Amino acid sequence: MNIFHKTAAAVCLAALALAATGCDKDGDTIYTDGADKAELNSPASEIVLSKDNLQALALTLYWNENGDISLSDPEVAAPSNAASNTIQFSSDAAFATVVEDAVEAGVYYRQYTCEALNVLVGRIGLEGGVRGTVYIRIKTVLGANIEPVYSDVLVLNVTPYFIDMSTGFVLDASHNDTGRTLASPALDGVYSGFIGAGAWENWWLREGNNTERGNAGVTGTPVVMGNSTTGLEIWNFWYPGMSGCYYTVVNTGLNEWSALFIPALTLGGDLQGEMTYDRKSNKWSYTFDAQAKTYSVTISGTGKQYDRNTGTDDAAATDTPVGFGGSADALTLGSSATAVSFNVAAAGETTLTLDLNDPLHWTLTAGEGGGEPVVEVPKFLYMSGICGDWTFDYYLKLYNEDNQTYGGVAPVNSEWGYKLYPEADNWDLFYTMVDGGNAYEGELVIGGEGNIAAPEAGLYLFDVNIGDLRYRVYPVNTVSYTGLNDDWTLRPMTATDVPGVYTAEVEKSANTPWGVKIVINDNWDLAFGGGSGELLLFRDGFDGDNDFDNGTLVLSVDLVKGTYTYTRK
Repeated sequence: MNIFHKTAAAVCLAALALAATGCDKDGDTIYTDGADKAELNSPASEIVLSKDNLQALALTLYWNENGDISLSDPEVAAPSNAASNTIQFSSDAAFATVVEDAVEAGVYYRQYTCEALNVLVGRIGLEGGVRGTVYIRIKTVLGANIEPVYSDVLVLNVTPYFIDMSTGFVLDASHNDTGRTLASPALDGVYSGFIGAGAWENWWLREGNNTERGNAGVTGTPVVMGNSTTGLEIWNFWYPGMSGCYYTVVNTGLNEWSALFIPALTLGGDLQGEMTYDRKSNKWSYTFDAQAKTYSVTISGTGKQYDRNTGTDDAAATDTPVGFGGSADALTLGSSATAVSFNVAAAGETTLTLDLNDPLHWTLTAGEGGGEPVVEVPKFLYMSGICGDWTFDYYLKLYNEDNQTYGGVAPVNSEWGYKLYPEADNWDLFYTMVDGGNAYEGELVIGGEGNIAAPEAGLYLFDVNIGDLRYRVYPVNTVSYTGLNDDWTLRPMTATDVPGVYTAEVEKSANTPWGVKIVINDNWDLAFGGGSGELLLFRDGFDGDNDFDNGTLVLSVDLVKGTYTYTRK
């Protein structure tokens, strides 16, 4: 049996796999007029969007089911949902330029939140705070060689809220905001600024319209960009293999990004010396014995440029001279340095600080020097390699800041062992095992050779003391809760299919004054407490049950993520 479209030069639609229900013999020719035109509707006609209600429902579109194909033989059944529908948005009635939103087969409506619709109308050119007209239609396609059918046009008036495209937000590998930013003062999609990055640090850039930028998901293209609006696979960006100061440029127009690594900055003029870079604070500093006067200095160095031509290959990186100029309160960056003046109010030990945090405002200031810098104790200790892959997905939580001790539970499945990292994506700083240690206890060393031996596959509790450079590991055999209703009997919890997640149906019948603890292996020396939904090793009992009236609750703990919840059964 052959099937043809009457107006498509007899193009075969065999790919539709239409089922014959009444053909007498092979070779019958069936024709189709294509899919019917969709009838598009919406209850809204005037929409004002607000950034104060981002997740509020702003628009619902719905259309009739038009997957029934019109065939010349009524005894031949067309497959359901054969037609594919795409919503087209435009700011002009002729749809000269469109933004498309493909719809899954069998779906005949689409809803948009305030945030999603604001992003969409921004892509078709509507200006924030200004009422504009949006034209919407459904494009229905039956086959690759058949002309699409369009619905009647729905016309809406939409007033979007203003989207600030002057700032790009740097996210970590898990899409969390890091507090670091790049700037696009010309609003041209070119974002730049200084980033203190770890070796091979993974990151994303999120624009003001919530578009996320990352690497195109193609091997061998480490600086070619992709973005979250294309539907294509994208990977996170990653910096080269050196920790330090990177002048970073993300060019959305050219669809690429670059990183200029600056390993050192040298002072000239009234001061002679090398500045010191602190990656955490993104500042360079130089301490000297000052006089009360005006100083004039130059700040220069030679960077390593990584771009589309070099990728992240250190050998291919281009030597690039850099220098600062301008004024102390409004520094500029160029290929050579010019003199910058600053005042020292009083004689004595003074620290000169080059602050690169604000991508729109780099400054050079002089203040009192001396004293030891405040060292922030990391909140997590990452266990890369613990499940075979060298990622930063698993971590231990800081439970004693004074001793720098970390604890938690992780699933183990590692052939080659693991290392402990105090900072995600920073491969330069790690702890490994001193010779003589084993999978269950031993001493640690910073930056040593080899890995920490891993126990056999299973679920384990880890207790790591960075202050004393020691570690202990315990298999998790049983998990119990205790303390509920001020009853300190150990009561077993049930393991789920998710490693580290345990549940128990509990009866709330009295006040719990001292909280609840989670005890491992019936060993009171291996107990979790905490509070506000967070589990921490060796802490007092956690709260939460007193928020509920007496009755049956479900207590769920995730020992791997270090969380707990109560829910009413």
